[in-house]
Amino acid sequence: MTDNTNAPEKEEPKLEELIQFPAKLTFKFIGNNNDAVEGIIKTFFDEKLAIGSQISEGRKSRTGKYVTFNVSATVNDKETLHRIYNEGAELPHVQHVL
Repeated sequence: MTDNTNAPEKEEPKLEELIQFPAKLTFKFIGNNNDAVEGIIKTFFDEKLAIGSQISEGRKSRTGKYVTFNVSATVNDKETLHRIYNEGAELPHVQHVL
């Protein structure tokens, strides 16, 4: 049995090393199944972030309570990427952003 307690820890790569900006990315928004969600997401990208996006409805949950939306957008920097995940999850009727 070997002891790896003295082995150097491998450093995690930085976001800038993984993604070259600007980057076209796809996000999955999971929200309540109602008529307002798609418009709220579209307004978030168009007006608050000022970046164009393409939105398509995905699948509904087995019970029909939730629906997913796939959103493709060109993200220009890591700050905008963080805003999409953080502020997007705070939108009304949105449960998660993946």
